[in-house]
Parts: sequence; C-alpha cells; structure tokens
Amino acid sequence: MNNYNRVIKITVGDAVFTNDELEIRFEAPFDDDIQPNQSKIEIYNLSQSTLSRLKKDQSASIQAGYAGDVGVLSSGVVSKIVTKWEGLDKITSIYFIEGEDFTRIKVTKDTTNKKDSLSIGFKQGTDGLTIIKRLVSVLGIKLGAPITLKKNVIYKKGYIVTQLIMNNLEEVVRDCGSIMYHRRGKLVIRPVEIGTDEKFTLEENTGLIGSPSEFEITDKKGSEDKAVRGYTVKCLLQHRITTCSILTIKSKSANGVYRAFKGKHIADADDFITEFECV
Repeated sequence: MNNYNRVIKITVGDAVFTNDELEIRFEAPFDDDIQPNQSKIEIYNLSQSTLSRLKKDQSASIQAGYAGDVGVLSSGVVSKIVTKWEGLDKITSIYFIEGEDFTRIKVTKDTTNKKDSLSIGFKQGTDGLTIIKRLVSVLGIKLGAPITLKKNVIYKKGYIVTQLIMNNLEEVVRDCGSIMYHRRGKLVIRPVEIGTDEKFTLEENTGLIGSPSEFEITDKKGSEDKAVRGYTVKCLLQHRITTCSILTIKSKSANGVYRAFKGKHIADADDFITEFECV
C-alpha cells in the first residue's frame, strides 16, 4: 500500500479543512459500548476569522484515507474548542462527541400515552422489538443498521417507560440479548457477535504493520467464565476498520476472519495509523 498521498478532511459546521492547506492531527477512538467516544482534532494556525466560525454544538466529522480511498472515521457534535500557542504555532483543538446525545430526553406530555402520568405504556404480551422501535422513534434516533435481536423477549406483564427514555431502551435491548453502540457516529442495535463484513483483507501489502500480538480475555457467560483469545493489531490508517468490522487478517500470528471491537485512528506528526483489538 502507498504510504503517501494521505488525505484528511475535517468538517465543522459549514467549515471544511484539508491537509492540502493545513497541518491537521487527530485521534478518533471506537468501541462497542453504549457510551459515545470523544474524538480530538488539532488544526494548526487558523486565522481569527476562521476561528470565529467554529462553535460548540456544531456538527463535526473526520474523513481520512489515501487518494482515491477515503472514508468517514467518526462524526458527532462539538463539545469543546480550545486554542493555544506552542512556540510559533497556534493550535486549535476541537473535541466532539460521537453521534448525538439522547441520554437526557425524558417522557413528556407530547410523548406519553397515559392520562394520569408522564409515561409510555405497553400492553401485556408486547414483544421487545415493538418497544425498541417505538422508543427509537420517540427519541428521533437514526440507526446505522437494521435492528437485530438475539431473542425477541415477550413482556407478559407489559412494560412502562418513565423518566429518561434511553435507560429503558438500553434495558430492553439488553433483555433481548443485544447491545447498542456507535459506529461512525450512528447507533447500531444488534448482538455483539454480529458485525459488518467490510470485504477487506488486512495483510502486509494492504497496510499491516508487524505481526498482531495475541491476548486472552475472560467473557462471562452466565455462571461460567469463558476464555476468549484475540489479537492487538496495528496497520496504516484504514477507514474500513471500526466498531464490529468483520475482516480477514493474514499474518505470521493471526490468520482468519475477525471482528474488531475496540481501537483508534491516529494522525500525528509521524504516524497515520489504525490500532485495534479483534476476536
């Protein structure tokens, strides 16, 4: 793989920045838990007029790759902007939270279906998928993939949603044997073992750096602990690799099909890489 012709495109609000004109660095983490990750972008020597256009709560995204092969690494909403001087350089750090924040949305008089309380009620025998779809709609979530459940639980006594809607959504998803996580800025609901086939093989000539190192984690299944082996991998920056990406790895140590579950994309003065863990 060509290590040159690196491409970085940063969008904040209606402002677009590229590494053709500016020095840009970033770190964009990803993982398979519900908590949204925070990415950090550093842009060098922006003019004061440009800085005045950058605001908290604007949309933000990182696209990166190589000429002819660029993709989105993460997108979200700006949480903080800090500018400081280091020697002769003025460095603006832009932090953004992946996806949108739905955690503060409560049941209101507009979303309740109860006359005597602020709650959303589901009748006896309602299945989990029905509840999930309703709550996703109420929250205004745009999912990054179709909902997939390991089991569609039936709530024989019905189900009541009160206060913070996201808490109840998480509970029902968990009851149905699935998880919620962010993938390139959009929420996904599906079992942890299911991923997105990137149709990509990572090997030396597609950017693999060194040999993946093996690790072992304990995966608790009910009353039993199950040992799961995986690999820590480093490669030239690869936008196809993110949360729950399914890819093939060919190397001296790891050979087969794996699911990425945690990692980060890094661009700094020296590196333009993706580091990730997979099982």
